[in-house]
Amino acid sequence: MVLKKDYPYILIAVVTSALAATAVFDPGDSLGTFALIGLIGIGVVMTIIINPSLGANVLIIAIFSNISAYLTDNGMPGIIKPLVAVVFGSIVVRNYYIGQIPMNRPKTRRIEIFLILYLIAVSASYLTATDKDLTMERIVDLVKDIVIMYCILFCLRSFKEWKNAITIIIALIVGLCLFGVYQMATGDFEQDFFGLSYVDVDDRLSGPINEPNMWGQVIVFVLPFVIFGFLRSDVKGKFVYAIVFALLIFELLNTYSRGGYLAFFVIIFLIMFFFTRINFLLIGTVVGLLILALPFVPPAYAERFQTLTIFTSNPQTGIYEEGSFRGRTSEIMAGFEMFSDHPIVGIGAANYALNYQKYAQIIGIETRTEQREAHSLYVEIMAETGILGIISFSGFLLALFRGLSNIKSNLMRTRYYAEASTYISAVQVSLISYLFASLFLHGAFLRFFWILSALAMALIQILHELINEQGDSNKREALV
Repeated sequence: MVLKKDYPYILIAVVTSALAATAVFDPGDSLGTFALIGLIGIGVVMTIIINPSLGANVLIIAIFSNISAYLTDNGMPGIIKPLVAVVFGSIVVRNYYIGQIPMNRPKTRRIEIFLILYLIAVSASYLTATDKDLTMERIVDLVKDIVIMYCILFCLRSFKEWKNAITIIIALIVGLCLFGVYQMATGDFEQDFFGLSYVDVDDRLSGPINEPNMWGQVIVFVLPFVIFGFLRSDVKGKFVYAIVFALLIFELLNTYSRGGYLAFFVIIFLIMFFFTRINFLLIGTVVGLLILALPFVPPAYAERFQTLTIFTSNPQTGIYEEGSFRGRTSEIMAGFEMFSDHPIVGIGAANYALNYQKYAQIIGIETRTEQREAHSLYVEIMAETGILGIISFSGFLLALFRGLSNIKSNLMRTRYYAEASTYISAVQVSLISYLFASLFLHGAFLRFFWILSALAMALIQILHELINEQGDSNKREALV
């Protein structure tokens, strides 16, 4: 709906677009190209000023599709940083005239404080970094991620807009999974759909980020929203969510990510026993279907599942996993040694891999000679940013979960509880499963976690405002 206040922006957009179109029409190619880019940029700015939620959705689509990395890999400029600048600038302009930014944020203040403290801890690690350029890049990336978080927090200002953002994420991931289905069905692994769906050298689906384990973690991110959507929907909705669930599981299986597999079981366990009323019929049905499905599981999947039994006494399994287990053990021990040597500010953000071999030689159980990552987000944070980093990051997590729990409790007295509580539960389960998978994965694509955290913060803020509005409405009715 266009408001009276929006017409000046529309008029400016039309006039400026006309001028840009005139420049495109006649002069040289270079001027015409820049004018066209300017025209697109102006259109985006004006649209976001009129409809800020579009800004959040544009950022979400750009990040989950990883389109910026594809552009830079092919010699073109990236789009994420310009997009962030455009969205944030549009929010500031709109706030000046209308008041878009929620200034009173008591329910997210503690979360924001720990977020800034984590940024300070990462910045402090610059002092001890071996490669200070790498650390500075990590600091800049974290600042960019935090700005994106605030863009989402300031853009999504209603429950409807927030739900639309979740729907967009699900729809986008489903679309990317359909590319994976095509690749596996046809065996055409060379077709990457313009960088939207890669397959690695071991024929593992890797999504747009070209990393199968991390892509499996992204699938885990989305699954709770699909499952809770299924639970609250009517028959038609359940059918749609069931198809979506099947596509996501197919994609997850073909990432061959053991951390993703384990995180999926964590999701099912949490939903069945903690986030819904215990339904023994449902539990029995799920267990029964899993047992019945076992004979039909393809051998490749079964093999990957069997590697999870790493601590079994089966000698064949031990031989199969010995190299991987030895490497992961060395990476974890090296991380603790780095932390021991630099306990306060760490060895430097983004410097774990650079220092790994020095510590691996001391430990003496690793046979590989290349740089290695920590393969655990928490060990990586401890090693790179020390006690300052792990405490501030842990504080951020605790404050975020506390905020979600408190807002759910406060909702119980309102008419919003039935629907909103399922979304809160989905966010909680999504966070837990993502963080569980991070036990086995480092923070190379931590931007997805920051997006999920931003959505959680936005939901807390939106529901807090709804509760206050209902309270004010009840007071007015009582006075009447």
